Amino acid sequence: MIFDMDNSLGFLLNKTALLSKANFNGRLKAYGISPEQWSLLFRVVEKSGLTQKELSDSTYKDQANITRSIDRLIQKGLMKRVPNAQDRRSFNLFPTEEAAVLVDKVIPLSKAHNEHLTEGLTIKEAEMLKALLKKVYQNLEKETE
Repeated sequence: MIFDMDNSLGFLLNKTALLSKANFNGRLKAYGISPEQWSLLFRVVEKSGLTQKELSDSTYKDQANITRSIDRLIQKGLMKRVPNAQDRRSFNLFPTEEAAVLVDKVIPLSKAHNEHLTEGLTIKEAEMLKALLKKVYQNLEKETE
């Protein structure tokens, strides 16, 4: 059997994603939030009033798994749950003023992290990398339809 796992695209993507998340986590540590909480918080500040399902869909995270993260963000005073007027089983999520301030502070860190990820790449190479990763994602998405 000939297989070079170290050059396997799936292995390389996972390895890169794990290190990227660990690096970004280090940048966020001073703000008391995790990369997962950051993505949820950013989306709710970006579009106030999302339901948990909409938030889950827009961050590509499992709806059941983000419940704990939302609970933590609520405990930290960064998010509020408000009952949905049309569906009593559903809630809408709203950021607090503190959340908006935090997002404004973290956006430059997120941009710096993205710049670090593409260090040594030309602008054209960075754009090509993103385009290729989107194609890989689309290939995987077709498989799940």
